Amino acid sequence: MVNYVVETRGLTKVYSNDVKALKGVDIRIREGVIHTLLGRNGAGKTTFIRIIATQLIPTSGEAYVYGYDVVKDADRVRSKVAVVPQEGKTYNFTTPWHEVYLAARICGYGRVEARKRVEEVLKRLELWEHRNKLCIQLSGGLRQRTLLARALVTDAELLILDEPTIGVDPLGRRRIWDFIREIRDLGKTIILTTHYMDEAEEISDRVTIIDSGRIVAEGTIEELLSIVRNGIKIHVFGDDVGERLGNWSPRNVDGRWIINVSNEEELIDAVRDALRYGYRVTIKPPDLEDVFISLVGEMYEE
Repeated sequence: MVNYVVETRGLTKVYSNDVKALKGVDIRIREGVIHTLLGRNGAGKTTFIRIIATQLIPTSGEAYVYGYDVVKDADRVRSKVAVVPQEGKTYNFTTPWHEVYLAARICGYGRVEARKRVEEVLKRLELWEHRNKLCIQLSGGLRQRTLLARALVTDAELLILDEPTIGVDPLGRRRIWDFIREIRDLGKTIILTTHYMDEAEEISDRVTIIDSGRIVAEGTIEELLSIVRNGIKIHVFGDDVGERLGNWSPRNVDGRWIINVSNEEELIDAVRDALRYGYRVTIKPPDLEDVFISLVGEMYEE
């Protein structure tokens, strides 16, 4: 029998302004995995994790963490969960050492054990050499790692990370990805929310795609990629691509022109048309972005 760390049934949340943030969400999250909630801003990801973390009460439905009801057994749930919220910030005039030490003491560790745990965590997250610097002097990536350290020092069984790499440079993002994997390898379960396709594809064991408060797909990366397995993505670089290659319905995504074709014959024809105009072309297999667009469609492009 599979034991689920998180299980929800018909989870619904309607805010006072009649906004339906969650609409009957059913999710099961296994132990010891990185389970990512992928969706646009406003899709319902943060609402979901705030309910799981006992910060919000659902309008209807059920949610359990390690078998405990998030409403009736909120104190038991909190003892097993640590959260790095999207809006989380360090205190400007404290140091990483004091931030993490305070978190350890609040969780009940004595002074000696707290110091030991803080040192272990700061070294693991490559923060030791920065431990006595004021947080206001740290880069965005180092501050984000301090928030991770604050959660990790609690030794919670379930770690919830809400958009943990927002505002972090590309190198810092990859370091945080490595740290998240290390935490998973220690036996922890991680719920990660993101709207970055590359982030979800890079580090997730399982992904739930959520849009407008509903689940639209769930599975491993390979299972999700099978949705668009026969698709081929062509990146075209140049001016007036939308007009000159309009018969291929190119999409402009973050300044890149993308053409999707379904077979080799279409691939040859599309590339030949692009080269005729002197465009530079690269060919890539389908990725999670293609899956997302195929499921969510034009709403994603708006």
